[in-house]
Amino acid sequence: MGVAVLFASFFLFILIGLPIALALGGSALLYIAFFANVSPIIVTQQILASVNTYTLLAVPFFIMAGALMETGGISKRIVSFCQALVGHFTGGLALVVVLASVFFAAMTGSGVAACAAVGGIMIPMMVENGYDSDFACALQATSGIFGPLIPPSIVMVLYAVYANQSVSTMLMAGVGPGILQAGMVCILAIVICHRRGYKGVGKFSFKNVCRAFCDSFWALLAPVIILGGIYSGICTATEASGVACFYSIIVGLFIYREMNFRQLMSCLGKAMKSTGNIMLIVGASGAFSWVLTRERIASKAAAALLSITDSKVLFLVCAMVILLILGCFIDSVPITTIMTPILAPMAMQYGISLVHLGGLMVSGTCIGLITPPMGLNLFMGAQVGNRPIHKVIAAVKPFIIVTLIGFILVAFIPGITTFLPSLL
Repeated sequence: MGVAVLFASFFLFILIGLPIALALGGSALLYIAFFANVSPIIVTQQILASVNTYTLLAVPFFIMAGALMETGGISKRIVSFCQALVGHFTGGLALVVVLASVFFAAMTGSGVAACAAVGGIMIPMMVENGYDSDFACALQATSGIFGPLIPPSIVMVLYAVYANQSVSTMLMAGVGPGILQAGMVCILAIVICHRRGYKGVGKFSFKNVCRAFCDSFWALLAPVIILGGIYSGICTATEASGVACFYSIIVGLFIYREMNFRQLMSCLGKAMKSTGNIMLIVGASGAFSWVLTRERIASKAAAALLSITDSKVLFLVCAMVILLILGCFIDSVPITTIMTPILAPMAMQYGISLVHLGGLMVSGTCIGLITPPMGLNLFMGAQVGNRPIHKVIAAVKPFIIVTLIGFILVAFIPGITTFLPSLL
């Protein structure tokens, strides 16, 4: 009865429009008030305990780094380099969108940030060159989903904390699924551009590529420093996030000189606001997870499913369906913090690697960024392109299908996720 009230109240709070953090914390408090013989103060204690983790320091730092890179001219130069590299192909600007989003994801780990930073430059450029505006918005929204997959990923950091896995290992686990999804989106974009006759922009010139590379050298060096520091063992993911912020400030203020101290303070303010939103969700999820642990939801669910079947395939299918449904209504951060304590013990019962599960979960929650009614990237793409959301939803349908195919491949070919982490 208590568990039913917990989940019923949570979804009720979501439907009436309460913020995710209040829905999580409120449903946990409601359960404790009526079904647990403990003081309600436990909610506050669990919220504080959940955010009081050194590893989670990486989250605000990577958010801050993304804001600094967007303002300091780093994202603009990455777009220019990608355009010099692939812009001349058929559908070249579409390839620039995907490639630039991958680069930006490799620096910030945020899908919405990549959509805003790259889309603000590329969507108007695509429209000016004859691309359909709804297609441009849909492509940019889809390209932004690589943020939670390509390391450094904020969502992967959260999964590593909740699943008790190495952060470096889980960051590497996102590379395979991220590259797979990016490649499939590129193929679909090229096919659509070829059918609609969207030509490339300019001609390929090795001299222009070299010039663009030199101009964007400091921007391209950012992911090398961040990821190289993590995987070489020089610094942890948390320390690398601090280095990313410091590097972005130096480049924006003193090398590219596109950011002044007033803009720096504005960036820090925006980053603090975004961090506050995420950390409230993480804290409230801690209270929600405490209730799930107290009720032994994971072990009961595993026992119930095992009593029906011992098939890994059925478990994976069930997990995929749950993640896709939740992604339609909830952001990737709360999905990860809520479902990891439930799915991780069940996966272990079925002999499924938690690294594989992490790749599966993040891949599934990424698709939620472009599926209505939640679809944060959909709304961001429509907002940046100044298009009605229903028009963008119609244009994004082919991209949802192709990302679903990629999701299925990630689920049933574990090596896509586990190969690179196995080399560490």
